[in-house]
Amino acid sequence: MNALLIAASLLLGADPPADGFYRLSSDADAPAAKIVDGRALPLGKQREFAVQSVQLISQNNENDRFWLSVTVPFDADLEPNAVVLIVDGQAFPQTGSGSNQQETSSLHFFIPGEKRAERVATFLNTPVLRCKHPGHRLLVTYTPAEESFAVGAKEIPVTLRIENVGDAPFAFQQGGRNRAARDNQYTFAAYRYGTPVADVGTTQHHGGMSVLRTIQPGEAFEDVIDLRKWFAFDEPGHYDIHGAYYLSFHDPDDEGYFVQWEDHASAEFTVRVEAAEGGEKPVEAVEPSAP
Repeated sequence: MNALLIAASLLLGADPPADGFYRLSSDADAPAAKIVDGRALPLGKQREFAVQSVQLISQNNENDRFWLSVTVPFDADLEPNAVVLIVDGQAFPQTGSGSNQQETSSLHFFIPGEKRAERVATFLNTPVLRCKHPGHRLLVTYTPAEESFAVGAKEIPVTLRIENVGDAPFAFQQGGRNRAARDNQYTFAAYRYGTPVADVGTTQHHGGMSVLRTIQPGEAFEDVIDLRKWFAFDEPGHYDIHGAYYLSFHDPDDEGYFVQWEDHASAEFTVRVEAAEGGEKPVEAVEPSAP
């Protein structure tokens, strides 16, 4: 890797820059460093920060994408994309910034790849927080409120039940995708006699309020959702449905926002829709005969 970085720097006509934070230069002729996709970023003067804290957090179960947040004293002039982090000759452009009541500022960076994250962690003297399966064991069911519903029913309520059948508590985030016409923490796919049923809604959302739910062994979480927000159910028959509820697991003993693991509470269930009186009757599914 070092040989490749040195070769790249020679092509750019400059020695590899020292590790540290740099201003992003607007001068195309300034010394440059390459980012992962091969583009060259012109570097200005090296910038010193009085780093107060660092977080380097995995963004997925595969641990191949990481988010870096560096907290420094408040700086009103700190721009969202004006800083470049250099580690071992590799450039990581700033992807955002924030502040906390004019007490601290934060710089954010995207770090692709576990090996790069390890090198960044060594330079900044911080641990790498990796996703790890928390060992949860769930029993998941989706239960319709009625044995059957009439065509045109205003609501088709279904209860999600997630029971902790393991021997340790688990915690997950409820909410965060519910500022919308429906709660998009849920995903449903429906089939009427093998034919996919169109989703009549949208997955667009604007975040939403959320809370952490801790479920002890033997306890269960329940939630009721209206399937009419996903499907019209305007034809009689049997609807085979796959339900999935997005789960971001957190440490039950830590109120921090680090996601230990991402998963779904999934199960299959059936909704029966009856024709209106005098209307078309549901068609019973017929198993194909043996040849």
